Amino acid sequence: MKEILLANLTRMGDLIQTTPVLTGLKKKHPDARVTLLVNSSFKEICKDLPFIDNLVSCDMTAFRMMRPGEEHSLVECFRRIEEFLDEVNRTRYDLVVSFTASKEAMMLSSLLNTRELRGVTTGADGTRVIRHPWQRYFMGEITFRRCNPFHLCDMMIKSAEIPHTGDSLCLSVSDEESAKARALLSRHGVGEGDLLVGFHLGANQEVRAWPPASFARLGDRLARSLSARILITGSEVESALGKEYEAAAASRAVNLIGKTNLRETAALLKRCSLMVSNDTGPLHMATAVGTTVIELPFGHACFRETGPYGENHYVAEADIFCIPCGHHVKCVHHRCKELVTPEAVFELASRILSDGRVEKLEDGPVWKGVRVFRSFFAPDGMQDYVPLIRRPLTYETFYQYLYRETWPFILDGLFGFSAEKAVASIEAKASAWHGEEDPAELLRRLREDLSTLRKMEALAGDGLKKISLVSKEAKKSSPNVKLIQRTWKDAPAIDREIEKLGRVHPALMAPFLLFRLGKESLEGKELGLMAKTAVGLYSDLKEHFSMLEKTLGLLLEKHVNA
Repeated sequence: MKEILLANLTRMGDLIQTTPVLTGLKKKHPDARVTLLVNSSFKEICKDLPFIDNLVSCDMTAFRMMRPGEEHSLVECFRRIEEFLDEVNRTRYDLVVSFTASKEAMMLSSLLNTRELRGVTTGADGTRVIRHPWQRYFMGEITFRRCNPFHLCDMMIKSAEIPHTGDSLCLSVSDEESAKARALLSRHGVGEGDLLVGFHLGANQEVRAWPPASFARLGDRLARSLSARILITGSEVESALGKEYEAAAASRAVNLIGKTNLRETAALLKRCSLMVSNDTGPLHMATAVGTTVIELPFGHACFRETGPYGENHYVAEADIFCIPCGHHVKCVHHRCKELVTPEAVFELASRILSDGRVEKLEDGPVWKGVRVFRSFFAPDGMQDYVPLIRRPLTYETFYQYLYRETWPFILDGLFGFSAEKAVASIEAKASAWHGEEDPAELLRRLREDLSTLRKMEALAGDGLKKISLVSKEAKKSSPNVKLIQRTWKDAPAIDREIEKLGRVHPALMAPFLLFRLGKESLEGKELGLMAKTAVGLYSDLKEHFSMLEKTLGLLLEKHVNA
């Protein structure tokens, strides 16, 4: 029997977003035993996740605090780690896939008893090693996120090397929990036939949260126009947000912040006809129990990465150039929260509640400064988002569409890339989803990029030649060591030149960043093997630049001749 362990030691939302992987693993390996390693803070909710044969938890808070000092001796710290490893390593795993990149998780993954490990771990010398191309993409994506076309769930599915089956998030709710939810709502005056809309006011950072006063205006409008009852969920630490909401709202909400556990919250969210939430764990919980959601991403929340995963969920975000913020940016104006108005969210919510599915929205004053998207599974099985309001195709969005065509050939090792098919796909999206604006400025920037891509491809080709020479020489019974040293030493200068070009043209930087993470993850001391791996990295880099160049060249040629 195949033994597989998935490690996800981060937040609740990330844990729930693991469920398509659990589903896919059981479909691909029906006889496998799947163990899930989680943060003990979220052990309770795992009872309702699918296809888990064995559950192991680790107290990550305590683990981070296990440093020698007044409270713990070095021996005590070692014993606690040893006890945990004794438990989890009773099984010899065929495969471990780790979805957590913290330093603690890296160290833990390196100590697991497994034949194969994918994810972020530590090498023999203690340095960071990222095993698997899609895991490297996941780690590098944060630096080129505005051009990223892939959802976190799809990155995890790809890392596990299972087929996309169109499965949404999944979280079961027992009949017992459902009955308790109905009874609790009844005590607050919510009947079986009442329209219930859930709000989650909090987020893990204030910059990512819509103001409670805006939620209150939305709640009042829903109550007044649709006779909706508003359910407010959250943990006890978010109680102050509930008080702010109640002070600003004219209508009375069912405020259950801090009064339910995770399983009870899931049952309550399943009862809702719609949930409106910031980018946070309960949003994914609502998605997983089958409730339609509207996500409001602010700050550095990026819906293409962590938005609602599944069919027919919605995103309303500010139409502003700085969305999403960089992770280390401290915003001083929060203009995005002003642009997404309660009136716009009400318009979207009312359309969803009346029509069931919104195909498009006619642009108008209510949508000024707002973009709206609906989620769906594309033909390749991965998540995508269709814009519901026709707006001009932006430079960053163009590259999202372009990279959607090229990355799978690099990360999955596919053959048969066609620039003609890539252009046709991009043009189809531009025609169906975007306005009839003059593309002159976009085309100007793409022409500049095309010239830069040619230089980057040539440089990558130079690097490939040098590393191929090293690889060829290393295979000889008596290699020329000085030649190898001299040639290997020349490679970093080529890398720096590629990086300089990428810094000037950030949309073209992504292939290089993945290449650099690959070089950093070279393992072992055997020169021939390292050189062979490096040849593959340079080959992929040159090939990716070539794909981008051919597609841009064909696209620009068509527009010149049009």
